[in-house]
Amino acid sequence: MGRATWFDADGTKRGEWTEEEDQKLVAYIDEYGVGDWRFLPGRAGLRRCGKSCRLRWLNYLRPGIKKGKFTPQEEQAIINLHSVLGNRWAAIAQQMPNRSDNDIKNHWNSCLKKRLERNGIDPMTHQPIINNLAVKTPLFNTECSSSSSSTASPSSSSFSSGSAHLLNKIATGISSRQHCVDNMIKNILSDPRITSIHGQDDLEVEELKKDDEKILANDYQEDDFLMWDDEKIRRFMEEIGVMELETMSYDGVYRL
Repeated sequence: MGRATWFDADGTKRGEWTEEEDQKLVAYIDEYGVGDWRFLPGRAGLRRCGKSCRLRWLNYLRPGIKKGKFTPQEEQAIINLHSVLGNRWAAIAQQMPNRSDNDIKNHWNSCLKKRLERNGIDPMTHQPIINNLAVKTPLFNTECSSSSSSTASPSSSSFSSGSAHLLNKIATGISSRQHCVDNMIKNILSDPRITSIHGQDDLEVEELKKDDEKILANDYQEDDFLMWDDEKIRRFMEEIGVMELETMSYDGVYRL
């Protein structure tokens, strides 16, 4: 069963060509030759587009067109030309007489391309296919870690040793500074002068408190206070004022 035929909205026929249409196209080209394909269908009495007439003539109707199975020599010629020209089928067909570009393209996609892939050849680059999954790099292979380290270049080993030396030097400096700070704190806490100052402050504060208690117990008695004259009261008030100032100063030192 052949392909179905149909008509576009403008009346152009699509689909399979009939024998009558082939005869009209061959008769017109034999008499007038190949001209402008855009006007040829109307002049030849065909309801086809210019592209369809051109492809029908070049691929099937032109004299000397060769049909049928490709020979091994032709297949090798297609592979060689494809490695240079790529998918430029018209250019390849110009180098192979009596073969159409459509037949060459179909034979490449259906047969030759798959044959190259089975043989381990990339059909686009025509180079051997490298299986990336089968390649093992010693960088990530744990079994080859010892061999890779032994075969490392001198520059990489010197770089790694230099980096390790720098890191060790930085770590040593940090630890020595921390040790110095700890020693300074221990020396401050164990300094006898500081402990004696705090001890003297505590003793002086205690003595002042005891003096205040004695004054309150002895001098603030009501009977004795009433027997004092004005001169004694004035001196007593002056002494009290001095005591208050000294107490405030010692309390400030105690807080520090």
